[in-house]
Amino acid sequence: MTSQIQEEPHMQEVREEEQENEEEKRVINVVVAVDASEESMHACEWACRNLLAANTNIRQAYNFILLHVQAPVCVSSGPSYILSNEVVRILQNDQVRTTQKILKRARAICNRYNVEAHSYVVIGKPKEKICEVAHKLGAHFLVMGSHDHGPLVRAIKGSVSDHCSRNAICPVVVVNKK
Repeated sequence: MTSQIQEEPHMQEVREEEQENEEEKRVINVVVAVDASEESMHACEWACRNLLAANTNIRQAYNFILLHVQAPVCVSSGPSYILSNEVVRILQNDQVRTTQKILKRARAICNRYNVEAHSYVVIGKPKEKICEVAHKLGAHFLVMGSHDHGPLVRAIKGSVSDHCSRNAICPVVVVNKK
């Protein structure tokens, strides 16, 4: 003979309160890959406008992370004595300024939608680094633009968005500008 245990009404309220507290603690990590292209800025705007607005649960918290991958300064195109330390420093400073402009532009988009964004910058090849950083940051979504270079360039260079769609540990949203 099995007996059923009836739950007291106040226990139901305690469980519902615990569930609400769990919902409050959950943070969704949205990583948006940005570069100097219009396509990546369009993807950033899309994420601000659609992805975050889609959630009607006020308790939901987001980490909105703007990820930029800088190419390493290439000094190996000839004998190393050709590029002085001063030239390498100038090239590195130029990359820093370019990165700052990209992030400033992306943050301006986020500000228009009242989205607080954090920046994350790494150096390397975008294909590998975007997936690696998305994994490291525990991304729940990865958002990126599509350059749509066409089949020939895609066949030769490969597509960053295709690579990330196949290799990222989270859902990838590839936003077309069209």
